[in-house]
Amino acid sequence: MDLLENIHTHLAEVAADPTGKALDERLLEKFDGQVTEAIAEPDREKLLHQLANLLPTLQQDPTPATTLIQVLVRPASFTFSRVLDIKPPVDFTAGFSTPSPPINFVTLCLLEKAKLRRSDADIVAGKPDVVASLIKLWLSTSDTAVSQKAHNVFLGLLTAEGEGPECIAVEPADHYEPYHQSLMWRRVFRDKDIYGSIYEICSLSTAGQDGQLSKRDKTVAQARFLDLLAKIDCQSVRTSQIAEIESIYGVKNEGLLEFASLRMVDHEDDVLMHMTLIDFFAELLKPDHSKFQALDISAQTSHSSFTLEFLIRKGLHSRTLSYYLDSTKHSSLDLTYLYSRSANYLSTYCSHYPTHFLSSSSVFKSTILRLSEILKQMSPGRWAQGLTPKHDLHVLASLPGVALLPRPDLASPLFMLTAKPPNEDALQTLATVFRGPKRQEGTSQLVSNDESVQKSAARALYYLYLNNYPGMWQDVVKAAETVALKDTALAAIALMEAVISASWDSLPSNVDNNQSGLPTEAQLAETCHSSRSLPPTGILAILAPPALETVLPYLFRPAQTFSNLVGGGKGDVESAAYRVAAAKYDVLLSLKSRLKEVMQETGQLGEVLATVDKRLALGVLGGQNDIGGRIGTLEL
Repeated sequence: MDLLENIHTHLAEVAADPTGKALDERLLEKFDGQVTEAIAEPDREKLLHQLANLLPTLQQDPTPATTLIQVLVRPASFTFSRVLDIKPPVDFTAGFSTPSPPINFVTLCLLEKAKLRRSDADIVAGKPDVVASLIKLWLSTSDTAVSQKAHNVFLGLLTAEGEGPECIAVEPADHYEPYHQSLMWRRVFRDKDIYGSIYEICSLSTAGQDGQLSKRDKTVAQARFLDLLAKIDCQSVRTSQIAEIESIYGVKNEGLLEFASLRMVDHEDDVLMHMTLIDFFAELLKPDHSKFQALDISAQTSHSSFTLEFLIRKGLHSRTLSYYLDSTKHSSLDLTYLYSRSANYLSTYCSHYPTHFLSSSSVFKSTILRLSEILKQMSPGRWAQGLTPKHDLHVLASLPGVALLPRPDLASPLFMLTAKPPNEDALQTLATVFRGPKRQEGTSQLVSNDESVQKSAARALYYLYLNNYPGMWQDVVKAAETVALKDTALAAIALMEAVISASWDSLPSNVDNNQSGLPTEAQLAETCHSSRSLPPTGILAILAPPALETVLPYLFRPAQTFSNLVGGGKGDVESAAYRVAAAKYDVLLSLKSRLKEVMQETGQLGEVLATVDKRLALGVLGGQNDIGGRIGTLEL
């Protein structure tokens, strides 16, 4: 291969004069584009050995050479054992310690091969200097790409072959012990120097000292550490590992989790790091936050979990929520940055621990009052201009449905949302509430019972909302027909689909056995002035007034187009009109699917299903002519 010979010759010339002879980027890039797994292995090995000899002496930007190395080792067949066979041997410690990002990155690419097999990761664990320099590079480098790569490599080594410090439940039920720890895990958590280096690099107490990062750089290291810690959360992170090290940094008995949550960040004087810390807390609340999925799932219910109890016990839960629920306690500067973070934390908490939220009376009441206060301040003009309280609507959509039911002493903020003037965020929030909870596979019976309650609540909220706002579907259809406001139209159509495919359950039949706070079927019917039980499913609700007179005619009508205008029209998938038409068509497909289910169960609604099939056969645009498509106009 002439090109290969040219590469060998060129690299030899550069090696002979590493300062004066520049790397030929065009030549190396040309070769990069042709290197595949089909290249002869002897040629690959020879080229790698040549590059390995060249890099230590190179006195210019090494990027062309390091890029070529990455291409050469990219095939999956190039294992870590082959990396170790490169001559001269790869000096990982030197590669990580050099101030050259290209050298750092290519060294990481070589070490990354070890994360594919546990035995290779064990080899790395046997090299403490390599592990120490990897951690230091990850936390200390100023190059974001290098840091992210180091993060991925380090995490991969800890979880090699998908294994790691898995945990099993022992008595008591909320206690876990690792039953198998890799050598890499032991190196990090049992080696004083390496374990201590994490504390030393991230702690502000050493900022500015000889050989230490500045305070600014330490906050960057802290953010990187928090990003990883949630992913490796398990008992070893939650408990003391080397008390001698931990005591230096004020940690008592809860290890890295305590250090990161309570000792590491100066949350009072560093609002940006406080934002990052709150995001970390929110991540900890998610049941799937850790890579180690063997944590006892039964202990993570809608009631509580270890991480939630930890945050509550340390006062972090209430402190974090206060930036949203009790804003008068905080400065305007703090609220500018932390209000949205606190709202996101609250949303995560409500989504994953609905029972705990409902049982926390003060938090529950404060949340409802806060949402009501915010929504009362919204004028029709603000809704029309899109000046919506997005973070507050996210909180509202995350609440368990039972929390939104009106109470004698507490009005529901849900009824403060309207579809007129049409607003994308408000419509999306209604869609989320009316759809009901997402199905949770493989959960405990306890969670299943909670889920059933929330499904019943979603149904009750739909009918109670209609009772308060009888013209909802008329306004939703008008919004859907306002094709000029594409996002709002799509949100209106999504609301239709949410009700059609809603996940609902029936309400309790009597008061005596009702401990959930739900109304009974009779109470709901009476409140909604209905002489009989209301439709039990979303599809039947759409086939009942008032949706029957508005939503179905809209879905059956031909789609609107901009075909008489420049820049859009029939078949133009990029146009607003076509996107709205396609979304409408998808709702028809969902409607058909639900109708078929009803047909199979009852043998009824065949005529409606036939009408839907007829409309679907006409295609997305409904078979209309190009000219004359009606354009909806915004009605304020």
